[in-house]
Amino acid sequence: MKSVIFTLLLLLSFFSMAKAQEPLVFVTSDYPPYVIDNNGVATGMVPDIIRAIFKDSDIEVDIVFQPWNRGQASVISGAAFATFPYVMTRERAKVFDFSDPFLAFFPKFFYNKMRFPNGFSWKKLKDFQGYKMGGVRGFWYEADFQALRLNVNYVSTDLQNMNMLLKERVDFTLIDEMVGWHLIKTNFPHKKDHFAVAKKPESQSGLHLMISRKYPNAKVLTQVFNKGLKTIKTNGTYQKILNDYQVSEEYAQIPQDE
Repeated sequence: MKSVIFTLLLLLSFFSMAKAQEPLVFVTSDYPPYVIDNNGVATGMVPDIIRAIFKDSDIEVDIVFQPWNRGQASVISGAAFATFPYVMTRERAKVFDFSDPFLAFFPKFFYNKMRFPNGFSWKKLKDFQGYKMGGVRGFWYEADFQALRLNVNYVSTDLQNMNMLLKERVDFTLIDEMVGWHLIKTNFPHKKDHFAVAKKPESQSGLHLMISRKYPNAKVLTQVFNKGLKTIKTNGTYQKILNDYQVSEEYAQIPQDE
C-alpha cells in the first residue's frame, strides 16, 4: 500500500511541475442541493466533497458551470478533467471513465396530484407507455426511454419539467427525489400540495465523476480522488458535509453493485 501511495505522489509531483500549477478543471450544471450555482461559484454537497478531497494537496480545483451536454463535450475533448454528478451507464462507459461512487442515487417519478388524485404506482418502465414524459437531454434514462418508445418531451433543465408538470403539459418527470422536492420548495412553495412522487425508485445506483480519457494524467488524478474519498469518509469530513445539507444516512449507503 505504501508503495502505491509513493508512486501516486511521485506522479502527482511530476504532474504539478508539468502543469505549472494550472487548476484541475471540472464542469457541472446547477443541480441543487447536489450542485448550487451561487452567482457563478459552485457550492452544494458535491463541490464540497471534491474540495475536501483535494484540500490537502497542491491541486487547485476550478469548477465551471456549463449546460449538461456542453459539459460532456468539454470532458470528451480533454478541456475538462471531469463532470459531475453522473450515473454510470453502459453507453457512457464506452466514452468516459468513472470515479468511485460518492453518493447514492434514488431517482423517482414525480406527478401532479390533480392529474392522478388517487395516486400512481408502477412495476415496469413499460407501464409509462401511453403517458407523456418530461425528460432532460443527456440524462441517464434516455436510452431506456427510447428503447421502450416512450413519449418524451426533452428540455434542458429539471425545473422546466417541474413547471410543465404543474401545468399538466407532461404526466411524469423522472428526477432524484431530494432534487425534486428542493426545486418545488424553492420555485413553487405555494403549490407544493400539487406534487406527489411514486414510491418505487426507477433505479438505485451511485453518483460518480465522469472523467475524460484525454485530460493529462487523468488516470492518476482519478486514483487520487478515489483515495481522498476514502480518507474523508474515514476522518468524518464526508459525514459532516452530509449533515450540513441535512441529508439522510441512506445517501451514504452506495448499492453493492456499484
